[in-house]
Amino acid sequence: MATGSQGVSGLAQRVSGWFSDHQAIAWWTNVLRLGLFQLGMGVALAPITGTLNRVLIGDMHISAALVASLMAIHYFVSPVRAVFGYRSDVERARGRWRMPYVALGLMLTYGGLATAPFSLILLGPNDSMPFAIALIICTAIFLAYGVGVNIVETTYLALVSDITPPRDRGKVLAVLWMMLVVGTIVSSIIVGAILERYSPVLLIQVMQGSAVIFAVLATISLLGREQLRPDGTLVNHTDDIRVRLTLVEQLRVVWQQPGLRALFVVLFGGTLALATHDVLLEPYGGQVLGMSVAATTRLTALWGVAMIIGITAAGLALWRGYSPIGVIIGGCISGALGFLVVILAGGSVDVNMFRGGVVFIGIGRGLFIVGSVALIMALADRAHAGLFIGLWGVTQALAQGFGTVGGGLARDIAQQQTGSILLGYTSVYAAALVILLLTLGLIMVLRLGRQLREGAVRSPWSGLQDLPGDQILF
Repeated sequence: MATGSQGVSGLAQRVSGWFSDHQAIAWWTNVLRLGLFQLGMGVALAPITGTLNRVLIGDMHISAALVASLMAIHYFVSPVRAVFGYRSDVERARGRWRMPYVALGLMLTYGGLATAPFSLILLGPNDSMPFAIALIICTAIFLAYGVGVNIVETTYLALVSDITPPRDRGKVLAVLWMMLVVGTIVSSIIVGAILERYSPVLLIQVMQGSAVIFAVLATISLLGREQLRPDGTLVNHTDDIRVRLTLVEQLRVVWQQPGLRALFVVLFGGTLALATHDVLLEPYGGQVLGMSVAATTRLTALWGVAMIIGITAAGLALWRGYSPIGVIIGGCISGALGFLVVILAGGSVDVNMFRGGVVFIGIGRGLFIVGSVALIMALADRAHAGLFIGLWGVTQALAQGFGTVGGGLARDIAQQQTGSILLGYTSVYAAALVILLLTLGLIMVLRLGRQLREGAVRSPWSGLQDLPGDQILF
């Protein structure tokens, strides 16, 4: 027994020594393990956003606005991001971990993902339960998922900010978001193949399996990440982290920065436009272009590949010193072109043109989201990373929520008023195109790129570290 333990210990020492001699490989291995969380999230989200919504709207003929509202609950409970981001900042400043908040979010997210597919049964025509009660149960399921995913995403990104040196954040962010999209691609391809012989029971099994994969990968990714010294500082950082303002006071500080207000408006507008297709893309392919469930599920893979192209381009641009605002502008232009192509594809019933539009939208989304996160992390100091990233999360989540629900509602209204399924969808994509063009115009009018270069837009807490006093205020 002792010999076996000595053998394992010796092997661990040799592996550790090998990685010490190969720092580049060790760095990439560390980043890839950190990205397993994002990979698992992508695996779990593909069936819920790429298949479940398509079946509920396209096959079960449930109102698109109702389905979009369920799918968007997690956007509208996003203010918990700021609350838990701030609380995790406070705990870090007191020498405690962010990890308990990550664990809480992880458990709620898993529970929601594992039970969400039962909406197929609860909302189905053969269920004996009154529709109103079934809808309440489905709302509770998606609410648990929504609160969980908001907590876990914010505290995870704050943890990434804690353990990642500023010079490496651009590379790390690109890798993390790429792994999220890779998880989505792999999941959608596998789910599409499994669902060639579709049945509700099979979809429930697939979605529950993906939830388990997410929980396992997230645990592997985060295990042992937060290592603190007795004085409360991270092992790989020596920053003096202090939080002196209450949550309300910190929100007031942010609001008093005109440049930041303009920046958040831009992020809201771009995200709002790019989110309108979230629950409509697959139903559009099914109802307008006659694509099968498996074929529309594989659209998520195509969109994911396009996202990787956009993320890669954003990462390269950031590594070479280009402004995140330039990356955001590129995302808006690509997204606007994609919506235009999708509109034209519907009129000509051209599936390949439609796929081309999906590619442009995916590239635009990849550019926009990496540019946005890089910009926010560049502006946030370490003592307020959780709150600042939480505020970004609230902005983009509310924008996605309004875009998702607004897109579904607008589709229902337009279809009812015109009697045309095609016009129901294309009117939504036309509105998204207009919003992106307005966002681009706002960037140009406000000259946000110039403001960033001149320092007009900066961290609202710059210089607070030099103030006396180290008591945490609540």
